[in-house]
Parts: sequence; structure tokens; C-alpha cells
Amino acid sequence: MLLGIVSGHTAITGAVSHWPRWLIPAIVGGIVGGVEYVLGGEPPGRVLADAWTVLAIGTLAADSLASAPMSATRRRSLLVSLAGATVLGVSLASGFGRYGWDWLYLSGILTFLIGVELSEPLEGALNDTLRSLADDGTLRMNNRELRVLRRAVRRHSRRNQKIAGSVVGGALGLSWFLFVSITPGSLGHALTHNAVAPVFQSLAGAVAGQRLGRMVAFGNVWRLLPRRPHILDLMPDHPDGAAGLRAIGRFHFRLSLIVGLPAVYLGAWYILIPLVPGDYEGWRTIYLGLLAIAIGFEVLAFLLPVGTVHQLMRRQSERWAAQASRLVPRIRSTQAALVEATGGHDDFNGRIQALLDRHRALTEAPTWPIDPALRRWFTLNNTALFIPFLSYIGGSSDFWTQIATVVGGLKH
Repeated sequence: MLLGIVSGHTAITGAVSHWPRWLIPAIVGGIVGGVEYVLGGEPPGRVLADAWTVLAIGTLAADSLASAPMSATRRRSLLVSLAGATVLGVSLASGFGRYGWDWLYLSGILTFLIGVELSEPLEGALNDTLRSLADDGTLRMNNRELRVLRRAVRRHSRRNQKIAGSVVGGALGLSWFLFVSITPGSLGHALTHNAVAPVFQSLAGAVAGQRLGRMVAFGNVWRLLPRRPHILDLMPDHPDGAAGLRAIGRFHFRLSLIVGLPAVYLGAWYILIPLVPGDYEGWRTIYLGLLAIAIGFEVLAFLLPVGTVHQLMRRQSERWAAQASRLVPRIRSTQAALVEATGGHDDFNGRIQALLDRHRALTEAPTWPIDPALRRWFTLNNTALFIPFLSYIGGSSDFWTQIATVVGGLKH
């Protein structure tokens, strides 16, 4: 099924690559508006707002099919208009009464808008990171090789966008139909009075999936490095405190904050749904399934790549430890020479101190590109994402008390 979706996506890409990226979304938006107006009897204001949300989100989804992405100004204009149309549509649907607002939906849109905007500069940040590593000699690549690497990242990014966009878009579209099927009311009524929901949710999922796919490609840039020895020249006592890889650690930290947004949203709402007024209970189990997908993307984009860097640094640390062992006889002989010497003690002391400093640098070399405080934060944050699964499997009356105790222990 997945291969069929991706193949269909590829075929559509070839067919529409030369069309205006807003054309098909405009047609789909017009159809959605027509269904709501003619069959659902919805007021013109809401119909126009819903049609515009489909046009805006569809244009963002189609942008990934274009050879050149839209400008930042145009993208932000679409995002702002999407936010405005969404609020207007919800307001008209609730009769401008704040108690009828769908906070689950609105908070999801807000998370989506923040995630899309924050993910856009990541390619530039990755290029800056690679350039920084090459400039200080940690990454042994010349300008031509860096250009080849960037092109490889773009190719993998485009492939990942198609796959992840299809998967996430399909999952969110299916989740809407699952919700409608398990809640009172007919599917026909939902499709005529709220035809925008399945279309918008699928397109929003496609856009989010495209960004998640890009971040997976960015996080796994290490797999695309040239296969040759010493492509990375690490220093045990590098001034950055991470053997020269702090820049990549900072990039992965930034990446993790963005790729983790969907999981945080889904996990938080899974816990909040029983506490919030509204007919949301049907979404709870569905959100648990979507949370599994979101955590999967976080593993692919952040946890596995950082684990790869850690293993690389750990293997290098073992080699440095072996070098440190070979320094011990020199330290001993120099100390013995100092005891027997009748002069030149300062020279001997300087040599001994230099050997001890080198030994300490080799044995205490870092094995993570991220400092310990951030690692503890990552551990706590990612552990918390599994709380909904634990509560679903074994939630009891004192479950949350036990979780609070465990989390409190992790903080210390």
C-alpha cells in the first residue's frame, strides 16, 4: 500500500510539476466550499474561509513538488492567512461563541504553523554547520566535496519528503474517518457540513510529513559522508569541549526541538483529553497511534543519528585511551629522572606536567557531541513521550503518582 501511495505521488509530481502550484488546491478548495454551501447549507463566510484554508495548505503541500521553493515572504503570508481563515471558520461554526471553539483543532494548527516556520531555516543551518566543521579541520572535505555532499542531502531530502508526506498525510486523513466512524452521527452529515476537515487534515499531514522527512535527511547527513579513513579529525582536548563536534551537537539539539513538536502535542492532548470539556474522547486512542508515528520520526531524525555520532566518538575515545596507556612508561621514566636529577627541575616538571595533561585529555575525552546537562534533558523529555503508552497499558489509580516519583528522581 505504501509503495502504491509513493508511486502515485511520484506520478502526480511529474504531471503537475509545470502547473501553478496553487491551481489544484484552488480547484479542491472550490469543491469543498461548494459541497458545504450546496449540500450542507453552511453560511457563505464559513464556506469561503474553509475554501481558503484548503487553498493555502494545498499550496504549501504542492510547493515541495516545484523545482524552486516559494519565497519566505510568500510562505509566511500563506501561513498567516491560514491562521486567520482557520480562526474565522471556527468562529463562524460556533456562532462566535468562545465555548464552541475546538481547542484541540486550534492548538494543532498552532503547533503546525510553528513547526513549519521553524523547520524552514534548517537546511541553511546544516550547511553552516558543515562549513564550520570543515573550516576548523574537524571535517576533512574541500569545497567541491562539500557541494557534492549538499546535493546528496537535497536528493535524500526530496525522496524523504515524498515518502513521509504520503505516510503522514494518509495517517491523518484516515484518523479523521476513524474518529467519525466511532462517534455518534453519520459520515454523510460530517462530509457535507464539514467537508473541509478530511481534506485539510490530509493536506496538513502531508505538509508536516514533508518537513519531518527533510529533517530525517538532515539528521542522517553522516551516512552521506565520503567513505574514507579520517574523514573526521577529532581532538580530545578541542576547545569546544566535544572533540570538535559541538557544532553538530547544537544542530541536532535545534533539530530535536522541532521534530519533537508533533509528539509533544499528541502526548499532551492524550493526557488532557479526559480533563477538557468537549467531545474529544474518540480522539484519545487515535492520538496514541499518531504518537507512535511521531516518536518514530524523532527516533529517525534525532536519536539514531546522535547515537551514531556517539558510537563514532566512543570508538575514537578507545583509541585515545590506548595512546594514553603508552604514555604511562614515559611519565614514570621522566618522574624517576626528576628524582635523580641534581638540576633542571623546572624543565623536568614542565615535561611531566605536559605528559600528565596529555594523558588526562586522552582518558577524559568526550564521547557525546552534547554536554551532560542537555543529555539529561533529552533523556527526561523523550522518556516522558512514552508516558501515554504506559498509562494506556497499565494505568491504575496510583499510576500518575508513581510516574511523578520517577520523573522527580530523573530531575535530580
